[in-house]
Amino acid sequence: MTLSPKNSLEDWLEVIRDQKMPIFEQTVHHIVSISDDDLAPASALANVVLQDASLTARLLKLSNSIVYNPSATAISTVTRAVIVLGFDAVRDMCLTLTLVDTLLQGPAKVRLESELAHAMHAATQARALAAERGDKSPEEVFIATLLYRIGELAFWCFGNEHCERVEQLAKQPGITLETAQERVLGFRLSQLSRRLAHEWSLTDLLQEAIDHPTRQDARIQTIMLGHQVARCAEQQGWNSEEMERLVRRTARLIDASESDARKLLQEKAAIAATMAHDCGAPTAARLIPLPDEYQSLIAEPDAESEAPPAGVETPPPVAPLPPDPRLQLSILRELNSAIESARCDFNVIMELVLEGLYRGVGMDRVIFALTTPDKRLIRAKYALGLPEEAAIDAFKFARPTTGTNILFETLDLKLPRLVTLAERERDPRLTPEDLVAILGIAPFMIAPITINQQSIGFFLADRGLSQRPLDPDSFEDFKHFVQQANLGLTLAQQRHHR
Repeated sequence: MTLSPKNSLEDWLEVIRDQKMPIFEQTVHHIVSISDDDLAPASALANVVLQDASLTARLLKLSNSIVYNPSATAISTVTRAVIVLGFDAVRDMCLTLTLVDTLLQGPAKVRLESELAHAMHAATQARALAAERGDKSPEEVFIATLLYRIGELAFWCFGNEHCERVEQLAKQPGITLETAQERVLGFRLSQLSRRLAHEWSLTDLLQEAIDHPTRQDARIQTIMLGHQVARCAEQQGWNSEEMERLVRRTARLIDASESDARKLLQEKAAIAATMAHDCGAPTAARLIPLPDEYQSLIAEPDAESEAPPAGVETPPPVAPLPPDPRLQLSILRELNSAIESARCDFNVIMELVLEGLYRGVGMDRVIFALTTPDKRLIRAKYALGLPEEAAIDAFKFARPTTGTNILFETLDLKLPRLVTLAERERDPRLTPEDLVAILGIAPFMIAPITINQQSIGFFLADRGLSQRPLDPDSFEDFKHFVQQANLGLTLAQQRHHR
């Protein structure tokens, strides 16, 4: 769509729909929907993250940073990150990382980095203020503050020549940025934020804050104060009279002394800059104004500080995941710790095995399927590497009325199998046609999950997408992970019945 000045707000909404703004595509939509579901297990979040190899690697690096992990507890799996850091923290990291990805690809790079710096600073301040006043969910305040100016962010991503027109007009004496927006676009970008927040069904708190920014609600005022502190630091500095006024407001909001309020705001500015740097936005980090005593915080990193922890490095998502023996060992240790825990959780064990097979053994696709109690039906519960949700939904098989196939044979005989192409050619009936429709014609490995000698499901893994062979070593690693899952689930059930 070609736009001329003063196109309607509806036209701009159409531009953004056509551009398919990445932050609200796939991963983030899933994360938001999971976070809105109070019954969703933590493993569901880990499962969404693991679908994106690049996001997985950067999330794990951030999970090991001083901002989120001050105790320096080594975290090498997404499942462990959710357990150690909490569902809300991992969700926030995912949203922040995808926001960084979106903005750093936009053409108006200088303005985008400035907007990103402001958003991360404001959100960090608001989350801290919410926590200090005992908010029920500081992380929800963080998300609402981070995305409060989503219309501005979208415009600077996709506005192209309109961005330059707004910038040039705003430089003229007596013309504010908002006035420039109205003259060039015919509306203010805050109006675009309001429409996008509702159209994309973002959080209720965000929609309320955009619709009623002056409402005397503690949560909304926390969001607005976060943005005001960030804007004042950018435009007037930490030693300005306006900042002192905001310090007094902060003190009243969190019921603290002005000295403590000032210290809190200054510390959180430093935390925001560190977080921006760790998220892969070093320029934005340097654009967050810091008080004098924190000026040396954001320095050029040395090579050692940039190195990710063991087992975290992941190739680009277009490349196949190679076997990683170190990561396998690390995940097996985490699996043993989960098994030995008094609160051994079925979902955690399954998710760790899924991640171990996918990232550690280096599989293209991994599926965990459960059978019904009567063993007549089996369907996928978790999967990694399947491109569409529909493929997971399609992984549903009924026991044949005559004969058998590899899926139910695995359940009945309770034996792992490496199904080669030669074996499939010798006995075409071994593999159900619907399974071929999902995976194609490729060798695969399958092993049952058993509890007290009863099969409850299986793991299936292959490298059909990359057409890499399944060697005996990979099959041994595959079996070892599934055996550990069987051991853990059996022990968990024994503890439950004591």
